[in-house]
Amino acid sequence: MGKMRSRLKFLIVVLIISISINGLIGYYYSDKYTPTQLFDKFTSSQTTNFEPIQIPEIYEKQVLMLSFEKNVFSKQDFTPWKTELIEKFQNIFEIPDYDDIILMPVEEISEDEYDEYLLNKYSTSAQDGDKIIFYELKPKENTKTTSCEGNLCYSTVLIIPGSGNQGALDAINQPSQYSSYYYHQGIAEKLVKSGYVVFVIENRGWGERGVKMNCEQPDIYCSGNELHRHLFNLGYNQYSLQVIDTMQLLKHIHDLDYVNNEKIAIAGLSLGGPVSVAVSNISPNVSSTIAASGVTSKYQTGGSGITPGMLKYFDHPDLAAALSPKPLYLSWGLNEKVEFGYEANNQYSAKIINNSYKLLDAEEKLVIIIHDGQFNYGHTFEMTSLIDFLDNTIG
Repeated sequence: MGKMRSRLKFLIVVLIISISINGLIGYYYSDKYTPTQLFDKFTSSQTTNFEPIQIPEIYEKQVLMLSFEKNVFSKQDFTPWKTELIEKFQNIFEIPDYDDIILMPVEEISEDEYDEYLLNKYSTSAQDGDKIIFYELKPKENTKTTSCEGNLCYSTVLIIPGSGNQGALDAINQPSQYSSYYYHQGIAEKLVKSGYVVFVIENRGWGERGVKMNCEQPDIYCSGNELHRHLFNLGYNQYSLQVIDTMQLLKHIHDLDYVNNEKIAIAGLSLGGPVSVAVSNISPNVSSTIAASGVTSKYQTGGSGITPGMLKYFDHPDLAAALSPKPLYLSWGLNEKVEFGYEANNQYSAKIINNSYKLLDAEEKLVIIIHDGQFNYGHTFEMTSLIDFLDNTIG
């Protein structure tokens, strides 16, 4: 009995010390950091000294068999390579052809008017029956319009946001419970004020298309990531579904008489980057493509759960290289973490993509921006160069 009491006293002392230490740590950081900074500090496992991965050689025998570097040595090689690459991409990720996408009726949810633009919210049924939510921002001024078969039609930008429950509201600069975590800088509002018609899709599993999962609050990234893993276990790929959703919205945009189909750009940030590249490769009438902090080598930096079997044949920079000679904008921030910072500092993907554009004498159509932005560690849009690119390609 005496030994048990001694152990109990010891455990109580340890508990009191632990509580005291945690209290002091909490007081220290609450006084030093804002809630947003605390979130960044304690939920990020990112490192600035990011190095290429190393795996056992037995897994390296057959990799990147359809890569640009292994297959394209002359201009004559490019088109056959691209055709085979895109076919393999669609096969692996089960992406249909653009012509096989079926348009569904679109329902208007809300309509708002601001000094310089109109903001409409819509929904439509996805190819698999899920609900697509998207926003349209239309300028009141006709500064970026031309005549299309007698109609006034606008240069148009389709935006695919990055991950997070900030969602489309972040991109259109509308308030939400996640406003303090926004990182898209209200890009859609900036572009519509510059004269573009802008569409913003809500990604599956995020924002207003989020789902209830077992996540602690505030649930910034948890539920979408949990949904991705759950869907994967059910035999679905969330990335593939997002590509198909975006193709469907693009086809809807092509069908609007006030959109100039010769001047449409697709822009994606982070997760939206590879979606924008994929959709641009598969779909017609995409004049230019933007991938901000969106193209990273999964071969160099570690595969993700959204790319099953891909690295046997190709890598993300190969898909971007296949866009040559179409106008392409890429950006990374020197202050970014993990694979994004690796790309900014080593330009692994940028070099592959640049070689593709150089081969086809189209280097002037490739814009690569390496910036030193501090906001969100540079994981955001670099607005000045991005708007310049749009003005030069579809403006």
